[in-house]
Amino acid sequence: MIHETSARLTAGAVVAFPARQDTDHVTITEIHDAARWDGLLALADHPQLTQTYAYGAAKAAQNWKIVRVCLSIGTVPIALCQVLEKRIFGIRVVSRINRGPLMLQSNPSNDSVLTVYRAIRQRWGHWYSGPLTIAPGLTQSDENAALLRQAGFVRRGKQSWWSGRIDLTRPLDAIKAGFASTFRNRLRKALDGGLTLRVASDVETADWMIARHVENMRDKGFTAVDANFLVNLRATAPQDFIVFQAILGDKPIAGMSVIRFGDVAEYHTGWFGPEGRDANAGNYLMWAIMAEMKARGCTTFDIGGLYEGHGYTQFKRGMRPLEYRLAGEWVAF
Repeated sequence: MIHETSARLTAGAVVAFPARQDTDHVTITEIHDAARWDGLLALADHPQLTQTYAYGAAKAAQNWKIVRVCLSIGTVPIALCQVLEKRIFGIRVVSRINRGPLMLQSNPSNDSVLTVYRAIRQRWGHWYSGPLTIAPGLTQSDENAALLRQAGFVRRGKQSWWSGRIDLTRPLDAIKAGFASTFRNRLRKALDGGLTLRVASDVETADWMIARHVENMRDKGFTAVDANFLVNLRATAPQDFIVFQAILGDKPIAGMSVIRFGDVAEYHTGWFGPEGRDANAGNYLMWAIMAEMKARGCTTFDIGGLYEGHGYTQFKRGMRPLEYRLAGEWVAF
């Protein structure tokens, strides 16, 4: 399962980088074992769902070839990266990296980051084997943009992954006290409104959530992750695809799903019926997710994306997460 992790492989290890780095010092090793991959992922300060073994397996079911690699200097792993390759008649025509590579050192040096991204570009970024499109696993900053250009990448677009994290290591009362007053007031009304909670990971409940997600996209006219991918993701990691239902009487009036990976739970899909909105079921479910996933040993809740101009973004920001943005879209040939 995604949340199973091995001991920190080289916890606290310090890599003595050469004064002048180049990719000759980097070893790229393919990883085929899920437990080994999950152990490496646990070393990252800020792991991302799109770099999990289960995410790759779900993409493989949609005709992507998945290549998982660890980049090391000597015997010390410094980064990991899951690459999606699209092939036609066995020929690679495009490669995609989403929210990766992930650095495995806390506060890696610029030299370390540059070395990793140069090695990735040299392996995948060639015109004769299709472009490499990448949403780097780096935070948005002028410094990181300069490093990406130095590594040979060209900015493709300004759109970037924007989300927020909530620290679940704090007491629940402290987490709640950190919410905006409007969010807290609606949560209080929801808790006093007779709602009950159901948490499940069985196939039938997952199918219910996926069907509600599809209806939501149709009714509201937006696009998001498709049903086939969700079915495949749930099949790959059934215990880590967790559905939360708000029940009024004996009827589910709202639902949310989260994906667990390592010590992180990430919000993934949501649906609210008319009664759910009236009952403030969104506030109720978000709070239930935090309490439940904290009890299950998670230390971080990722709110699963923020988008300019969306009303749902305003709702999520009411939880006062620590927001972050990644470095946008880049390409190498």
